[in-house]
Amino acid sequence: MSLNKSLNRLFDEIRREAKRNPDFADRLDAIFRVHESARDVPEEAVEAERAASIDEGERAPSGAQVESVKGGPEGPRSPDLNPVAFFTREGADALKVALTKFTRPALEHLVSEHNLDPAGAATGLPKPALVDHIIAQAQKRVERDRKLFDY
Repeated sequence: MSLNKSLNRLFDEIRREAKRNPDFADRLDAIFRVHESARDVPEEAVEAERAASIDEGERAPSGAQVESVKGGPEGPRSPDLNPVAFFTREGADALKVALTKFTRPALEHLVSEHNLDPAGAATGLPKPALVDHIIAQAQKRVERDRKLFDY
């Protein structure tokens, strides 16, 4: 059995037990609330990674070609940034600072890549409004995920 299948079976069993046993679910919830990470990482390593992720800016994912709106292999590259995860870790203010460093085409590609505008409301927005739209969508997803994973 592959590692992925083994891990999937393990987590499925944990989910089933959490549904059956409220005490187990409460203990899991307490663990996740107390511990943000299972490992202690030196603060220098965390700061270096944050700086690297912001400085790299418009780097395309490794080995991937990003298509432009016109469909060619060149065009705006999506920032190597997950706005929802960044919002969860750093908050809205830090996300705003990180997003303002990107160009408008890069932000548009980020919106497209992460499906942050399913209704098409952000089309044609100026850069500051687009940044605000991304932050609002990230906040909505974080709130939705909290409700979804609340036992």
